[in-house]
Amino acid sequence: MTRIFMGLVFTIAAAAHFLQPEKFAKITPAVIPFKTFIAFFTGAVELTFGILLLFNKVNQCLIKGMQFFLWAVFPANIYMYTHRKTLGLENYPKWGLLARLPLQPLMVKMIGDIKTSNS
Repeated sequence: MTRIFMGLVFTIAAAAHFLQPEKFAKITPAVIPFKTFIAFFTGAVELTFGILLLFNKVNQCLIKGMQFFLWAVFPANIYMYTHRKTLGLENYPKWGLLARLPLQPLMVKMIGDIKTSNS
């Protein structure tokens, strides 16, 4: 069940990256260049993860890759919280952006609990 849920999470997130890349480019920390490319690239990575999870093509290497990816994009969540006004996110409550932060470690754990197709 976790595998399917996380497959859907990654697939939906990927769709959002492709439908609104400017929003994802905007939340990329300022020190990172090529923000629009990064938005599309991370969307492609998430789509790949989502499809592999949904079709149960999972191994330990992929699990570690997904966990690494989730930690790699975590700074964007922190950046959204710490630069809310600069990013034009005043309509998002600060507590809501703060509440998102613990979701990343939770998703890392959920991914780690997925049984691989060789298990």
